[in-house]
Amino acid sequence: MNEQKIEIKVDVNKLNAFVIFNDENVSEESIYTALKSTGIKFGIIEENIKKAIKNPILGEPVLVAQGIPPLDGKDAIIEYKLTDKAKERKPIISEDGKVNYKEVKSYNLVSADEVLAVKHPPTDGKDGKDVFGNGISSKNGKDIKIVPGENTHLTGDGMKLIASKSGIPVMHESILGVNELLEIKGDVDYSTGNIDFPGDVHIAGGVKPTFVIKAKGNVKIKGIIEAATVKSEMDIECHGVKGKNRGILHANGDIKANFLENATVECKGTLHVRDSIVNSSIRAGKMVEVIEGKGEIISSNVISQVMVVAKQLGSLMSSTTHIEVGVNPEIRDKISELSAKIYIDKENLEKILRLMKVLEMLKKQKGGVLPNDKEETYTKLKKTRYALYKGISEMIANMKECQDKIAKESSKGTIIANSKVYPGVELKMGEQRLLIDKELGPTKFVNVDGKILATPYIV
Repeated sequence: MNEQKIEIKVDVNKLNAFVIFNDENVSEESIYTALKSTGIKFGIIEENIKKAIKNPILGEPVLVAQGIPPLDGKDAIIEYKLTDKAKERKPIISEDGKVNYKEVKSYNLVSADEVLAVKHPPTDGKDGKDVFGNGISSKNGKDIKIVPGENTHLTGDGMKLIASKSGIPVMHESILGVNELLEIKGDVDYSTGNIDFPGDVHIAGGVKPTFVIKAKGNVKIKGIIEAATVKSEMDIECHGVKGKNRGILHANGDIKANFLENATVECKGTLHVRDSIVNSSIRAGKMVEVIEGKGEIISSNVISQVMVVAKQLGSLMSSTTHIEVGVNPEIRDKISELSAKIYIDKENLEKILRLMKVLEMLKKQKGGVLPNDKEETYTKLKKTRYALYKGISEMIANMKECQDKIAKESSKGTIIANSKVYPGVELKMGEQRLLIDKELGPTKFVNVDGKILATPYIV
């Protein structure tokens, strides 16, 4: 009987059916009959049956039917687009072959609108079928959501995470955000490279000579700035500056420091110095204040639009200290710039007038007619002359406007010494100057009717 000559076996998943020969004399029809009787009707492999009939091997299972296994869908995944740029730190090599080891980055930085992560959606599963023709259910992939962190946002379809602001990417509990604060644990030196950051910068140490910090946010430095450059589009706060005549601070807001030595400092707001300003060049858009500790301004050039107040101006042993108030440093710069441009344009105008005179003499010699090339040159010179006349006139008017502003604002400026003013201190308000020739006690200086008036100052 067929049941005795062959056996039909099915694996536990019902995905594979096998025939086992117990007798060599088995017909192809008998195999199909056996499969049918056991309910196997899907995925029958005719080729395998024919081969087995031709060359039967007793007792060895032969695959005669095969189902289709279910294919589960893939879960959604989040692909992070960040690269560890800090690990790729390489110095910049200039065209002349010089290597700048300061231009390396010790931190990763992303820009606003940069794509931080992309979600690849889950896929649907594909159902299978066993050898009995029954369907086998598949599982769809699981979905996950990108959770936006600080200073990030999702695209409308939720498939991309975008940086809302520039800064440092930070991952916390699978949530990616952008930190607008850069924190340096130690000094700014060769281990960090120069800093150019779009947010706030906090330095736990100091800034070593010749290094540069640029920030669009506030800069706080707990240590000393040594002959380095620090620029902020907001405020700067530091322990102090030992500039060695190469230290530069520039802020669009206020600057705070305990002391300034051999430094060049400029701010559009107020400069607050706790102890002393020595051998430095200072420009403040509002006021300069040195009223704690020693509270001294010595051997320095200080310009402030509104007020300079200190305990002590100058000293017995120092070189001249210059203090100017009532002038916006930017306006003073503009006057200097306009003056230089006017001088250059006037020189160019004189050259053009001389050339035009030469061509006019030649025209007279030629009976009132110049060669075509000379006539073309003369026409161009006339246009240039007109442009220079117009430009010089406009610059003179602009410079006069700036000078009038200085004259007007100079009456509002005030200089105060809470303790002493030493001989050799030079004061300037507008166009008025006053050289101190004897030691003074607490004194207030103001501009009254175009003259600098000194009056005792009562604290």
